[in-house]
Amino acid sequence: MTGRELIFRPTALTIACTDLDRSRRFYKDVLGASPDPRDGYGCPWFRLGAWSITLMPNAAERSQSSFPDHAMTILWLEVDDLGAAERLFARHQVEVIQPSDGQFMMIADPDGLMIEVWQAE
Repeated sequence: MTGRELIFRPTALTIACTDLDRSRRFYKDVLGASPDPRDGYGCPWFRLGAWSITLMPNAAERSQSSFPDHAMTILWLEVDDLGAAERLFARHQVEVIQPSDGQFMMIADPDGLMIEVWQAE
């Protein structure tokens, strides 16, 4: 099989976290992820748009990455109203890494993982 015949399909994102309850609240209550009842070997699954996300509570400490100094994966989300998202993040005391410029903003999940939030076109 050549590389051209091999197709990779993204199916899920696993997020290693330090505190399962705190991460569950963030992804469910702040980002609006809905619980997915599948068996995750003790890890809860969620749907966030087209993505499946599982939270794996096995991290000993927060991410040491800082934007833009370190190589990292960044989750990219879009919203219909970036201003409303910014107010929601403030109410939930979400860490803002880069404030909104009207087009996008950068936040961190409870373990410091980067999330870009863009105004949908």
